[in-house]
Amino acid sequence: MNTERRRSKRFQVVDLAIHTTDPDENIGKVVNLSEGGLLLVSDVELPNQEVVAFQIRFPHTVNGEINFDFDATVVWCHPNTMNTSKFSVGLQFAENPDLQTIFIQNMIKVFSAE
Repeated sequence: MNTERRRSKRFQVVDLAIHTTDPDENIGKVVNLSEGGLLLVSDVELPNQEVVAFQIRFPHTVNGEINFDFDATVVWCHPNTMNTSKFSVGLQFAENPDLQTIFIQNMIKVFSAE
């Protein structure tokens, strides 16, 4: 039985930190991303179904930008199976306008491990 519900392909990401913006806090690392959302390993538990403001700060530019600010809904959050002091978090982008889609596609090209 196939339980895959994603609409777009996920791409593995290498060493990309993610921050919350209120408060400004580095909460973990992006594991993979797609045009619809991302998976992160977080140092903090995030509440399910809450919309959170995030920022990814790039070590080099993507589309001439240094940071990517976005809102995302926490779809699920549970203890990470590899390190139970951390949390695996599934995020769905709250908005996906054309500009954001282009930005995400470029992030995939630059940071994808595939």
